[in-house]
Amino acid sequence: MKYLLSFVFVCFVFIKPVFAQNKTEYNTNEIVRSVYNQGLKHTELDFYAGTLMLHGISEFSLLPGNDDLQKDVIKKFIKFGNGEIKAKGSLFTYEAGGSGAAFVAYKGLTNSLNEQVAKAAVKLMKDQKRSPEGLITANFTTDDKIFIDIAFTVTPYLLYTGLKEGNQAYIDMAVTETLGLFKILKDNKTGLLHQARGFNGKGSISEDNWSRGNGWGAFALAILARDLPESHPKHKEVVALAQQFFSATLKYQNKEGLWHQEMTDKSSYVETSGSGLILYGLGIMLEKKLLDEKYMYNFKLGLQGYTSYIGTDGSVSHTCFSCLAPNKGTKNDYKLRPWVFNDHHSFGPAVLAFSQALKMGITTITPLNRMGVYSIVDSPKTVRTYMKFDRGSDVAWENDRIAYRLYGPSVRTKVSNGIDVWTKKVEYPIIDNWYKLNAEGKDYHTDRGEGCDFYHMGKLRGCGAIAVWVDNKPYASETFDTYRFIKNQTDGIAVQLNYQTWNVPGMKLEEKKIIEMGMGTNLFKVTSTIKSDQNQEIIIAVGITTYGKPEIVKNQKKATLATWENTSPEHGSIGSAVLVNPKDFAGYASYGGDEYVLVKVKTNTPFVYYTGVGWDQSKYFKLKKDWFKYVEKEAKKVDFKDQTSIYK
Repeated sequence: MKYLLSFVFVCFVFIKPVFAQNKTEYNTNEIVRSVYNQGLKHTELDFYAGTLMLHGISEFSLLPGNDDLQKDVIKKFIKFGNGEIKAKGSLFTYEAGGSGAAFVAYKGLTNSLNEQVAKAAVKLMKDQKRSPEGLITANFTTDDKIFIDIAFTVTPYLLYTGLKEGNQAYIDMAVTETLGLFKILKDNKTGLLHQARGFNGKGSISEDNWSRGNGWGAFALAILARDLPESHPKHKEVVALAQQFFSATLKYQNKEGLWHQEMTDKSSYVETSGSGLILYGLGIMLEKKLLDEKYMYNFKLGLQGYTSYIGTDGSVSHTCFSCLAPNKGTKNDYKLRPWVFNDHHSFGPAVLAFSQALKMGITTITPLNRMGVYSIVDSPKTVRTYMKFDRGSDVAWENDRIAYRLYGPSVRTKVSNGIDVWTKKVEYPIIDNWYKLNAEGKDYHTDRGEGCDFYHMGKLRGCGAIAVWVDNKPYASETFDTYRFIKNQTDGIAVQLNYQTWNVPGMKLEEKKIIEMGMGTNLFKVTSTIKSDQNQEIIIAVGITTYGKPEIVKNQKKATLATWENTSPEHGSIGSAVLVNPKDFAGYASYGGDEYVLVKVKTNTPFVYYTGVGWDQSKYFKLKKDWFKYVEKEAKKVDFKDQTSIYK
């Protein structure tokens, strides 16, 4: 979230960039709307992070002028009830659309949600798994496993359903859940929360003070402090706990008004999802006059600092990737958890924090630095790795040397699983700019000084896609079916692609492919797992597409395949390469315009290979010998170990 330094909001138009430039203030209402609109592009509503965002926009929709959003969010919640949206996750509240659906029903905005909200509440109380203490927990847990994330989905849902139906048992359970989780997971030294118990041995408590974990607690506790009736016998206890907890969080707020991934360690990165949830809760405490008014400074400072991580298109940076007691649950394990640009957890907390600001009459925000100063979107000349999903079909990624993309199901009739190449002359990211040209009807196949897309693969393998080799013939999957961004940082990207549409004679197969790429290389790493009902050895063909007259260099000892050929007088020459593990090497083959390296693979077991392209109009490969030497050099240092466990 990063952009401009001076600025007064007069009007707001939904084009890129969303925010006008050269003003000192930003309209809070438009920050919320732009983040929400961006969130709809990156967040699956059937996932719990999507339900959090819907809760945020539900609260926002109560403010004047938001009738359009209120009608839209009700329609989205109805889709959970009628089965159009099939919720994922291990708590029954998701089936109704999460806490936002219960909130909307409680507020009486519609009667259309009453049945689905009530039904999920009954299942939650009756059928949801319980901890040894009787606290509601996720159905996948065993023994005494419990974690603070559960509070975000259980407490508000039962509170609002109980208030709606006059069901005291629901209200009491909402209170019991939050007080119980805080009792188990509270760090008595810091006053903050640990995330989890039981994930590294029975009775073990994770050592962290993780930002989003504390954010989940902040969300549940603040809602309880705000909306639990004062007549409830535990009301004073709830308020006292909330006052203690939010006072504790303020001790670890940094100079930007935000919190770090490991809250007690400011050498860890600023983490935006936890920061947003804590700010939301802090705002509630101030609005209800449950904290001293002097802390309004801390709340406003946090909003000002938050804008540094919000791009002018509503994108959100520095959000921790999915996280539950990683490794041994130490502080360092949490510190090492990567942040992601536009992660699905990014948007709900920002919507909640700035919506809460509007409720308190804060209609404009003056950035502490400038809007989007840390955003990829607003730093286009920064040399870095970058990845995005665009056009409703493409996953594209790049580093300082070259760019690649893969296609999804919406263009399945035109392409297959091949990996496309965008050649670059510049070190800074070009993906956003080229997609923008495409959206404007301008041709990114034309070199305007940055390079261009002239790579043509059609239904072939492109740069390093795979096929199953059966009876001297390749059988490739269709385009990817689903994707998940794992890492999108300045020094590296990682993305998971799932291929579920694959016709191979006599076999039913799927592929999970994880692609990783860092800086200073033309190659990217692929860790592929061919999934099958049976464990068996098969031959996989890793292909590169050629254009008629390639010069081919094969090295059986190193298990490499490299090509070089002139594509046209206009676009020059490109080199392609595949590097596989020599112990799995099974030969070479050619078929229909693709050159293949054959690899022995066991189904359900990951295997690793590297692939990439070089261009003679970049500064790295002027001659074919430069490319072949590069491939030879890379073959000596690539690592064929599967190291994807950190992404599970």
